[in-house]
Amino acid sequence: MATTLDALTPQARDLASGALMWMDGHWDGTAGLLRDAADEPSVPVPPGVRLHLVRETAWYALGLLLRGGPGDRERAVGALGTVLAHQFDAPGRPYHGTFARFPEEPPPLAAPREWLDYDPNWREFIGTTLALILLHAEDLLPPELVRGIDAALRLAIAGALPRRVPASYTNIALMQAFLLSFAADRYGEPGWAAAAETLGGAVHDRFRAHGAFDEYNSPTYYGVDLYALALWRAHAPSPTLRELGAALEGALWTDIARYYHAGLRNLCGPYDRAYGMDLRRYAGLLGLWIWLVTGAEAAPFPDWRRPFAHANDFCLAPCVAVLGARVPEAARPHFAAFQGERQVEQALPGEPPRRATAWLGPQVMIGAEAGGKPGWKQFHPATVHWRAPGGEVGWLRLRHTAPVDARATPNTLTIASDPPTAETAYLFEIHAPGLAPDAIGPDRWRLPGLTVHVETTAHGPTVTRRGELVELHYSAGERAPGSRVTFTLRTEPESGVGSRE
Repeated sequence: MATTLDALTPQARDLASGALMWMDGHWDGTAGLLRDAADEPSVPVPPGVRLHLVRETAWYALGLLLRGGPGDRERAVGALGTVLAHQFDAPGRPYHGTFARFPEEPPPLAAPREWLDYDPNWREFIGTTLALILLHAEDLLPPELVRGIDAALRLAIAGALPRRVPASYTNIALMQAFLLSFAADRYGEPGWAAAAETLGGAVHDRFRAHGAFDEYNSPTYYGVDLYALALWRAHAPSPTLRELGAALEGALWTDIARYYHAGLRNLCGPYDRAYGMDLRRYAGLLGLWIWLVTGAEAAPFPDWRRPFAHANDFCLAPCVAVLGARVPEAARPHFAAFQGERQVEQALPGEPPRRATAWLGPQVMIGAEAGGKPGWKQFHPATVHWRAPGGEVGWLRLRHTAPVDARATPNTLTIASDPPTAETAYLFEIHAPGLAPDAIGPDRWRLPGLTVHVETTAHGPTVTRRGELVELHYSAGERAPGSRVTFTLRTEPESGVGSRE
């Protein structure tokens, strides 16, 4: 019996319905795919060409089958046929069994570059979605489409197994373990079942060693982790994966609650991987899951009726809605209201050893990570969020070239770095509506709603504006051998700017 929206909780039904209305507006019936919502294409295409989305169309198809309105089934069937037509069947190639991201991009070259010419993870993203569709709506699909989905799942696994995804690649490993378990049961492949339990057990063991995943505190990839763990818990044929999935899901929600500030409607840093800094302004997948707990008004998610960043991730909502969130009772209050000032300390997996710290107060929260992890665009080891005037949230983050060690303590962020060269740079990005560049001084930043007192051994800052951001540029400069670059930022929230509950 197919699942319908009426069978879901009110919050899940609201989430899926809103996402479906949004996706309806991006549907291209001629292409049989969703249009890319991004203003700028993420891959090179000729001027004027609009990209279409293969993975997100699979998510939409599930939602259409759940909604079951006039024409929804027919649109879903056509959409799934288009998705399957964009799977690569290329034995011996590294992209064998994955799917095109966009039909407008050229096929992979003879020597393809992972991530640039193809995305291997579309096997797991689309494969688990196809499995979810079979689990919840197979009786709505024509037999020939079901056969096509079965063939696509076999092809995806044939390409995924040689890749040997490591347990440290948390979100993909979790999805692959479920996909293997589901397919092993459906197609009678005991070797896949054994591989699923081996990979799932390895991810569990890495988590249990520290109480943390390698991809730590990610507003987007935690959403994928919760998706995969809910698949384990609800649908894995393996009793072992069902048990481990439920345990890991509860443990992850408990850790998320430690970092979540309901007054600011944001997850405190540091972020091992993040696409933005304010969950009220961009689609972070964790926001979809919290929507299931709090409802739309209190969820850390943008108003989908207005433009918002990273919008394509909203398309995962039907998958989130049909799986549902199981949040431990002790963690639930953190998503309804700020539960008081606290310090968070967490050892993280990997070498060299890393440690995350966070401090959350009524008006300010600070995140930091130590361990010398190299800088890259999604890694934010030093962050501050605060309540700004007018109900806004201000934030700042460090972008760095040399590895840093950062620590958060009450109202204070400390950063230290061993610069390899005089050219090493440190950039603080600040987003605070109404901030004027002349409010930045060498030892004090007068931000709307927050004053930051600064001590540093770096040279600077040079202050520039880039769009909505004010950028503070520091350099290591000439230094005595072995001397470290240090920053100490002491935050002083403005009186009268209260927290939002």
